[in-house]
Amino acid sequence: MSRRIFGAVAKFVALAACLAALGGYQLSQLFLEVDVSSAKRSVQLLEIEEYLDDAAIGLGRQIQEWKDMLLRANDSAQHSKHQQGFKEASIAVQYALMKSKSIMLDIGMETANIDELIAEHKSLLTGYLQAYAGLKPSGGDSRNSVDRQVLGVDRSLQTRIVLVKTGISDYAKQQLVRAPQTQGSRNIMVGLLGAVSLFMMAVLGFVYARRMRAG
Repeated sequence: MSRRIFGAVAKFVALAACLAALGGYQLSQLFLEVDVSSAKRSVQLLEIEEYLDDAAIGLGRQIQEWKDMLLRANDSAQHSKHQQGFKEASIAVQYALMKSKSIMLDIGMETANIDELIAEHKSLLTGYLQAYAGLKPSGGDSRNSVDRQVLGVDRSLQTRIVLVKTGISDYAKQQLVRAPQTQGSRNIMVGLLGAVSLFMMAVLGFVYARRMRAG
């Protein structure tokens, strides 16, 4: 009789241990997935901020190259140099904004603000090129007239880039604030797992006890 009881208890303990181990493994895998996803999201948010910084820097360079290009309109070599610099800076701005949008799409963020920045920058370039068409290399008045046509047109875009970056930064901070709350939720889940394991052990104990009595 004692061997029978011992065997039943051993089976009960083994089954309970298996259930607890299985539940613990599944829970740990869930936590691991959440941790990896959260870490990846934090890195991607930082990348968006960096690309927006690149866009702001590129826009500043674009403006400076434009002014240098006009100032050296009568020097063919220098004019071409700064004209190329203007093109490269413009491409850099578009590239940075498009990369920001790509990452935002990857993590399921709304991209309306970035779309507006991209469209505004393209419109800005159109304005620059239209003004440039009226440039006469030999005329100082022509340079001033061309520059006045686009004077200050970039300020709105500069301001909007900063605002979008600030919004991304605030969002990233909110994600960090949520981390302790997530940890609290994990602790609750661990507690629930323990409670479920104890409940299952009690049920199994009751079932085995009934079987032993029936035997």
